[in-house]
Amino acid sequence: MKFNLINPSDPYTMEADDLEVAAVAVCFLGSGRYALEGIGADAGHDVPIFLFNGHDEWFISKFGTNFEDTSTHVVDHRADALARAFDSVTLGREQRSSLNNIKATAQALSNAVRTRKP
Repeated sequence: MKFNLINPSDPYTMEADDLEVAAVAVCFLGSGRYALEGIGADAGHDVPIFLFNGHDEWFISKFGTNFEDTSTHVVDHRADALARAFDSVTLGREQRSSLNNIKATAQALSNAVRTRKP
């Protein structure tokens, strides 16, 4: 699945195996301050911003478990897919215009997922 990463900085995209992995990735990446908007065939598969809560209700409605349980499941059982989602974060232009380097944060999260000890 391919998404526009909605954030107040630069235009980025992200790819993920499915909405569950994408939702956990964007929540980790932006601490609830970023959203995802599905692109092309994935239009309508969106993840909202969770600035003032609402994340548990949304995760339960989509995946049947709250954010903590969903994210634990993804980290414990789908770590490779999560790391690939972080690796796929791509800047939509030649240079950043913001000091906020979302790609570098995504890469650090990818490395952390890949090197974590169970």
